Amino acid sequence: IPDAPYRHDKWAPDPRAEEFNKSYTPGKVTAKSYLSIYRAEMMLLTCFCILAVDFNVFPLKFAKVETFGTSIMDLGVGSFVFSAGVVSIKAFLPRYVDGKLKTTSLGHQLRAGLWTAFPLLVLGAARLVLTESVDYQKHVSEYGTHWNFFFTLGFLPIFVPLGLHVYSDLRVTFTALIVLYQAAFSLSPLGEWLENAERTGLVSANREGILSFAGYLAIFLMGMSLGQEILPDAPTFESRRMRLVSVLGAWITASVSYILSSFVLGIEPSRRFANAPYCFWVASFNTAMIWLYMLIEEDVDSKLPPKLARAGRPKGYDVPVIVEAVNINSLTTFLIANLLTGSVNMLTETLLCGSVEAYSILAGYTLLFMLPALLLFRAGIRLR
Repeated sequence: IPDAPYRHDKWAPDPRAEEFNKSYTPGKVTAKSYLSIYRAEMMLLTCFCILAVDFNVFPLKFAKVETFGTSIMDLGVGSFVFSAGVVSIKAFLPRYVDGKLKTTSLGHQLRAGLWTAFPLLVLGAARLVLTESVDYQKHVSEYGTHWNFFFTLGFLPIFVPLGLHVYSDLRVTFTALIVLYQAAFSLSPLGEWLENAERTGLVSANREGILSFAGYLAIFLMGMSLGQEILPDAPTFESRRMRLVSVLGAWITASVSYILSSFVLGIEPSRRFANAPYCFWVASFNTAMIWLYMLIEEDVDSKLPPKLARAGRPKGYDVPVIVEAVNINSLTTFLIANLLTGSVNMLTETLLCGSVEAYSILAGYTLLFMLPALLLFRAGIRLR
């Protein structure tokens, strides 16, 4: 990375500011490298860990907790939902059409949500049928007897437009949702029912997946709220710099909320129920990661020529190919990783594998789940 241009007067206006401000187009969303790296890194780690956890070489302290507590594996589903929310706000942002900024109607948003939800719900149903037909091992206490994570992801795009239509301020909406859900969990028989009820009916059998949807919806709205701040192009150079302060403030708010709910109120975080401390913990971690990536990119961009401040980067400053490939087809990569994980577990006694065998399988698995994303990227194909 070259040194920044020498400035005789450090208090003089930044030479990049004028060129940056002139290139602003209302409603335009330029690709953000730090978001691509954040989302791909999260996806790669998630895909690797869902198989690695089945081997003895994976430290047990990093595996998912049963009900209450936190570990690195508990971040996976929450981070997946949060990152999806960050980029999903793009469909709700005003667009510059015929010289005017226009917002899409509720009907259009619902149709787009259904179009997004349909393949996810199909995948959820397919996973249910496949796991039942081959008698694949499953943790009933995670989502329930029939529910799975694809159902949670599938219903999110349907409920979000309805929620935004009722009240447009995302911060108020997700705060109210978290408070009401946690109050119902802690102050009513709901918490006892969720933890100990018999799985007699369809709702009771899938109570974790159905009820935790409220928490995951709140996490999704948190991601959308952050995306609302950082996804649109900044109108001025100074406002782009101020986004670092804004995201830092969001991280501090989420962290303080987690500390208050977990340590002051004494509510243990739970991925299984997606309660308030878990939501704040996931938001705090992901916001911190995005802020760090933003900080690094701000330093890199400060050393680029003025005309490249918004227009793009010279050769050599591009995002790594594997990062871009996984980011463009993240859901496809996740689906392939799930299929490979199931295949390995059906063909191999993972807990009986030695270290050499385990690392060899994991290395081959990692190459295999990344390969389709690279091939699709090279072919210019974007699925999901």
